[in-house]
Amino acid sequence: MGGLLLCLGLAGAAAAQSGAQEPPSAGDARKVRTLLSLDAVPEPSLDHLDGGSRERIAADRAAAADALAGAATDEEAQSAANSFADVCLQYLHHELHGAASVCLAQLRLLAPNDFQWAYYELLLRDATGDLERARLSARAALELRPGDTATLIRSGDLYLSGGDLDAAEAAYARALEVRPESAAARFGLGRVAMDRGRIEQAIAAFEDVLGSQPEGSVVHHHLGMALRANGDTARARAELALNRQVPIAIVDPLRDRLQLFGVKTEARFDRAVRAARSGRHGEAVALYRELLAEDDADPDVHFNLARSLIETGEPVAAEDHLRRAIDARPSHGAAHFNLALLLGRTGRTDEGARHLERAADIDPENLQWRLARARARAGAGNVDGARAELEAIVRLDPGAVEAHRLLAVLLLESGEPIRAADHLAALAALTPDDLRVHFNLGLTRFQSGQFAAARAALEAALNRFPGDLAVRHLLARILATSPDPSARDGAQAVALAQSVVDEQPAVDHLETLAMAMAEAGRFAEAVSWQQRALNRERETSGVNSPQRLERLRLYEAQQPLRAPADGR
Repeated sequence: MGGLLLCLGLAGAAAAQSGAQEPPSAGDARKVRTLLSLDAVPEPSLDHLDGGSRERIAADRAAAADALAGAATDEEAQSAANSFADVCLQYLHHELHGAASVCLAQLRLLAPNDFQWAYYELLLRDATGDLERARLSARAALELRPGDTATLIRSGDLYLSGGDLDAAEAAYARALEVRPESAAARFGLGRVAMDRGRIEQAIAAFEDVLGSQPEGSVVHHHLGMALRANGDTARARAELALNRQVPIAIVDPLRDRLQLFGVKTEARFDRAVRAARSGRHGEAVALYRELLAEDDADPDVHFNLARSLIETGEPVAAEDHLRRAIDARPSHGAAHFNLALLLGRTGRTDEGARHLERAADIDPENLQWRLARARARAGAGNVDGARAELEAIVRLDPGAVEAHRLLAVLLLESGEPIRAADHLAALAALTPDDLRVHFNLGLTRFQSGQFAAARAALEAALNRFPGDLAVRHLLARILATSPDPSARDGAQAVALAQSVVDEQPAVDHLETLAMAMAEAGRFAEAVSWQQRALNRERETSGVNSPQRLERLRLYEAQQPLRAPADGR
């Protein structure tokens, strides 16, 4: 790997120009020996790695320790620092995160103005799920290299996961300014639009991404969800079926270089990865099979081969390689997850659910896997298990939109509208442009007897969506019939109900206007509108419901209608 060693780049010209104290140079042997210490880096367990990896890491660590101890000249210091960096990046590559964290912190101290160490720290924090510190690392990296597109895109992803849509949108937009051809930046903007409830904008963005990077099949999932939200269920199903979990590729030289660390034939493995990312899956399959001919027990090669086989339409072979990846490394969470998806597509949902359970147990910080597990539990009738999982997700990430959404549905189905309304309220805050969420929040508050809260929710929805007929109609009913006086307003109810009837004189709308007139004390008009509702009902169904006839008698007795205490 000598040709892949990364120069520490410790020269301090930028700091000197700004008037700050100049950081140590790579040739400052004393600084290198002082700030870099392998004794301070915990030696991780290597038992789960193959023999070649274990031997290489142990040998490189010993060599780096000797180099640091013997670094007396500038040239020796640079060589020792490079050796130390090599060991650190091997730890990061093999997901030995504890050791990687300590040695990266040392490199950041030695080279505070070197972008790569801030960026690798970002990758580490992201991989370990420490999203707040990952955001801090992203800011540090962008201070050193403001226009780095990979950092901007990863920053956007971090802000999006945290629910900061403004910051996410700004990061993706800046990345697109720097690299207009970036599919990843456009994909990010599409997800922001989706979370803002701008469904048409999201659909256009996802279609644009697929046009330029069709191999990124994960976009089909997002496009399918957007189409479903837009009411196009047939096309949504077709798009969702095309998702093979292939992510959108990011132009990321430092990440690509990190992938070269390991015991595989690096050049060949790297070529295979690049071919797959570029959609050349046939080429990738051939390269992965060459690697397996040399080492048939490599779980990463089996896993990557399976992903490419899925793309080339060979699901049976893909399933075999996913199982072999799991046999070689039972803790391979991504293999369990992808096998679960593959099994689900072929109707083997029970076995798929077991692998989903295993994947989420292996990596409990992967909330997408846990959300998939919750959905599988709900689909299998394990509602209590699904709810427990979803509640855990929203505790870990209060901005998890889909977890709140599914939890609200399950709580409503279980007859717990008050708790469901709490999650709908969280959804309304997270997706302020989603009309249906706002309406359902008002309806659920109404049905659970929270009349003042229902009025407040629907008035907020009306301010945002003044033209929506359903919002005006439900709010008019609450204002006219609430048993809670603080939620009643006859005059406002009449105005809203009249606007609804003018737009659509359906039976329910005519009756709501009658309710509003009664609440406003205009009983003669209430009787007249109720009779119109009854006439329209007879025209359409041939009979009148006893409930509507009873309401007519109520208004004739000059009494307003009151909804049941539970709103039903």
